[in-house]
Amino acid sequence: MTRIHKALALAACVVASVATAAVPEGVFRASALNGIPFRNAKGEDLGKLNDLVVNKDGKIVYGVLSYGGVAGVGDKLFAVPTSHLALGDVPGNPAKKQITVSVDKSQLETTPGFNEKDLPTQPSPVFMGRDTTRDTVTGRKTEEPEVWRVSKITGMSVKNRAGENLGKINDVMVSLKDAKVVFAALAYDVAGTTTAKYFAVPWEAMEVKSVTGKPTDVSMVLDVPRSTLDAAPGYDKNNWPGEPDTKMFKRK
Repeated sequence: MTRIHKALALAACVVASVATAAVPEGVFRASALNGIPFRNAKGEDLGKLNDLVVNKDGKIVYGVLSYGGVAGVGDKLFAVPTSHLALGDVPGNPAKKQITVSVDKSQLETTPGFNEKDLPTQPSPVFMGRDTTRDTVTGRKTEEPEVWRVSKITGMSVKNRAGENLGKINDVMVSLKDAKVVFAALAYDVAGTTTAKYFAVPWEAMEVKSVTGKPTDVSMVLDVPRSTLDAAPGYDKNNWPGEPDTKMFKRK
C-alpha cells in the first residue's frame, strides 16, 4: 500500500470514528471530535477543536478552539458558541469534516484568548459579533466550578455513595445539535477480571464530589450498588447506544 493510500485509509477511519453506529444524527463521542479543524469562508485555517465545556446541567456551553502554537504549546484558546459547532464537509473532500466560523484569522491574532486554568462561563465575544481586544470573558473563582472540560471528566474515577470503586468515565457522548451531554460511558471494573463492562449513564445521575470528604479525593458519584452492575449486561463497546440507561441509574 502506497503512502497516499495509507493516508486516505487513515482519513476514512477518522471520519468513521466521529459518528458512532446506531446513534442519532448529530450525536458523537466527544473524544472523536477533538482535532476537528476550524476554517472560515475564506478557507483560512483557524486551528482545531481542543475540547468541549459543559455546565452542571449537562449543557454544552462552548467548544474550545486552539489557535496557533506548535503541538499545543503557545496556542491561544477561544470559547466558540454552540451555534457555531456544526460539522460540514471539507470543500472538495467530503470524507473529511470541518467547522466553519465567521471570524477572520486577523481577529484571532489581535484578540486575547482565555486562560486554560480559568475557564470562561460563556463564549468569547469575538464570536458574538463584537471584535475587541479588551472585551474578554473570564471564569469566576468559586469552590464548585460552574463549567467542566469534557476531557477532564473523561478518565475520572467513578464511585457509588457507599464509596465502592466502579471504574472510570471512558468517554462522553454529546449532541452538537441539542448542545448537551447525551450520556457518559462508564467502564465498569468487573471484579476478578481484567475486562470492563460499559454502561450509558445519564448526566443527571452523576455528581462530582468527594465521598470521603477529602478535597483531593474527588470522583464521579453514582447511586448504584456494584451488585446491580454485576448482574447487568452493559452494552457492546463497539456498538454504542444512542440514549442513556435511565432505568438503572437514578437521578442524583
